[in-house]
Amino acid sequence: MAGKKTKVVDGFSVVRGLARAQQQGLVPPPGSRRPAEDTSARPPPLMQPKDSPHIVKTVEPTKRTIRCFQCGYEFKLAGTTPAIYCAKCREKIDLGDYVIEGPWHEEINTGGSVIIRPTGRLEDVRIRAGNVILEGTMDDRSTIECNQWLELAGATSPDPRQLTMRNLRIAAGCTMKFKYKLQVHHVELLGTLDADVESTGLVSIRAGGHLRGTVRGAHLQVEEGGGLSARVFIWPQGNPLEAGT
Repeated sequence: MAGKKTKVVDGFSVVRGLARAQQQGLVPPPGSRRPAEDTSARPPPLMQPKDSPHIVKTVEPTKRTIRCFQCGYEFKLAGTTPAIYCAKCREKIDLGDYVIEGPWHEEINTGGSVIIRPTGRLEDVRIRAGNVILEGTMDDRSTIECNQWLELAGATSPDPRQLTMRNLRIAAGCTMKFKYKLQVHHVELLGTLDADVESTGLVSIRAGGHLRGTVRGAHLQVEEGGGLSARVFIWPQGNPLEAGT
């Protein structure tokens, strides 16, 4: 079978071909530019966040647990607002924050926070709030109820029977002793706590904190500089004694 002939094109033939094409208007003259393409009919490209100074990253607001003091219903709320209505009974819930710096006689019901300064004193009054920081004093007829965190700070020394909380924090420099079993979710110690603690969450002893007595719970964390002088019973899957009852 005869092989197929290959046509060889030398450099002169290439130059001559280009000259002929230029004469026929098939090749633009040297130095000329290609006319710009009309792109008006094309849809614009999708805008990216980096292309606009008005598109920025946002942080999701922290959610907090709100408890209705009328019916006891609990729900999550993101962001801040001065008041809200219970999703179940439609009772209005105050979400304001309060600071007490002297004698106080008026009942407070708020989903916000209440701070009792060292000069503050609760006198025959009930405080119900999301979070409470107690640095002052309270008489034996007053009570505090927290559906989130209760922080005991300074030289305060309330009767534990007058306190109800979900989580407990002992601030640095504060020493508290509970004669009765302390049942809470989380415990955070920067000060000293002497108690029989039963926790369903995390018991955290920070640097400078100290726990004495007994601790039963699912999780225990002791940071460097924290002290633990207690009998410890940790059941990550729950208390087996309670499961059998």
